[in-house]
Amino acid sequence: MRILVKILSWLAGILAVLVALCYVTGNGHIPRGVLFTYLKGRTGPEIDDRNFFPYATIPAEHPQPWPKSTRYGTRSLSDDQVKALNRLNTVGFVVIKDDSLLFEDYFEGWRDDSVSNSFSVAKSYISVLTGVAMQEGRITDLQTPVGQYLPEFDQLDPCHKPITLWNLLTMSTGLDWSESGSSPFSDNAKGYYGYNVRKLAMDQPCREEPGKEFDYISGSTQIMADVLQAVYGKPLPELMREKVWGPLGAEHDAFWGKDRKRGNYKAFCCLYATARDFARIGQLWLDSGEWKGKRIVPLEYWRESITPAKLMDMGEPNARYGYYWWLATVDGMPMYYCRGFHGEYVVVIPQERLVMVRTGAKWEEKNESGHPKDVFQWLEIARSLAEE
Repeated sequence: MRILVKILSWLAGILAVLVALCYVTGNGHIPRGVLFTYLKGRTGPEIDDRNFFPYATIPAEHPQPWPKSTRYGTRSLSDDQVKALNRLNTVGFVVIKDDSLLFEDYFEGWRDDSVSNSFSVAKSYISVLTGVAMQEGRITDLQTPVGQYLPEFDQLDPCHKPITLWNLLTMSTGLDWSESGSSPFSDNAKGYYGYNVRKLAMDQPCREEPGKEFDYISGSTQIMADVLQAVYGKPLPELMREKVWGPLGAEHDAFWGKDRKRGNYKAFCCLYATARDFARIGQLWLDSGEWKGKRIVPLEYWRESITPAKLMDMGEPNARYGYYWWLATVDGMPMYYCRGFHGEYVVVIPQERLVMVRTGAKWEEKNESGHPKDVFQWLEIARSLAEE
């Protein structure tokens, strides 16, 4: 018995030293990350980990249920389509056609009222809020330096001074944020599991001149969210409730995660909502930034958001990114979409009046153009369901 006690005491001592070492070396997020992953039988962030972190509720105060297509309930997935969706642990699949709910299905115990972490789909909501700020005159020029809204941003490092709002929206800040979904030492991991995501983003050093290269970093969105909160003097969930969730008629409450109870909202990742409600941002962008005839964002802003930003991208002119929206083509038609870490997608094909939402726990590697391969597979299924 004494030997067992000694062994346990020895192990506890080693654990305490390791935890202390994490904090001393600036990796205090690791113990929290281990607690919320490996000690719960997980290997990383998941779509259903909302209750692990503090969060704020975004109430659905003025629900506008989706009108149902006359074909709703008449379409079904083939066995091969179900197999494909299950292979990557899809939990929600929704198709909006001609402004109406055409099809929905849920898997692995999920339902139409189940909320999922959107991961980087949240970035596109920051784009919407930026457009709203321009529509309302809170922001007038995207070429304005960030420091005019967040003076401390310039004070932290003089190299921040040339960085503009446009640089934030187009992922061309030149900041040195390590974007990785697998490394426990990345800035993404620090932002997701850490305790001060605002400081993490604001303290980023510069790696290169802004406005030249497309370099996808989540810290850009975090800073843009801070700008929005500064110009309105309101927290992010309140802005979402007032400017997006209410006007777009969301049916269910959404939730935005925080780094700590009295801390900051993780704007780059952690908006939780239902697949049906995620479809609303797709419909908004399908309708050129209007919702049921009311303009939410300026037309010019909407156009620029789905136009490739004039940047270089891996040695070629950028063709795949606007203002926190991904851009691609399918059968020669333009498509634009939001995407998240585990294959959360909101996809719009304007020529077909089609919006598709897929939520799930896995995705496939990117193709040569930098787009996940599975998004085109889900889009093929959605288009087949929408055929007359």
